[in-house]
Amino acid sequence: MKNSFFYRCFMTLGLILFLSIVPFPMTASAAQVYETQSDIKLNVKSIALVKDTSYELKVYNISDSQKVTFKTNNSDVAEVNEDGKISAIDFGSALITVTVKDGYKTIATLDCVVTVGPSAFSIKLTKSEITLAVGGKTNLTAILKPNNTVEEAKFSSNDPSIASVSIGGKVTAKVVGVTYVFASIDNGKFDLCKVTVVESGLDDSTED
Repeated sequence: MKNSFFYRCFMTLGLILFLSIVPFPMTASAAQVYETQSDIKLNVKSIALVKDTSYELKVYNISDSQKVTFKTNNSDVAEVNEDGKISAIDFGSALITVTVKDGYKTIATLDCVVTVGPSAFSIKLTKSEITLAVGGKTNLTAILKPNNTVEEAKFSSNDPSIASVSIGGKVTAKVVGVTYVFASIDNGKFDLCKVTVVESGLDDSTED
């Protein structure tokens, strides 16, 4: 019995000494944890630019101690300066690599694909007139030429209180009335679509 008692005491004492000597891993505070690549993001992962235009890349979720550098793999197509401003030089594609470092440690490497193409010289909507019930929605499609242009149509509504239009051309009927939705390109050319909004409950119809 005595031997068993002393054995248990010895084992307990040994366990206490072990726990007091061996350190347990501490949980790092938020200030001690580096930003991960999933935290640091670009405002765009790909972009199409018309030749001789520019666009500014932005990097989100970086700290004051971190340094950002930008590099292009094809300066004949797209250049980028130290602030992330991309300049479209000639037709083609280029890869902009964004590197984020904290001291000598690389925190994140991000890419943005840049496609440079021609501007549009004409625009035509596929519908010249539509009728929607209040609350109804439909998409307008604009055909731009040349076919390989990277320019996108700019949509606007003459009276958004009657019918609004999104950046991508989705029309939403708000109240009863008549308005016009315009689609334009940078050279000033445009096309329009008459939008008639009727009481809800009536069948929507679309007329070209």
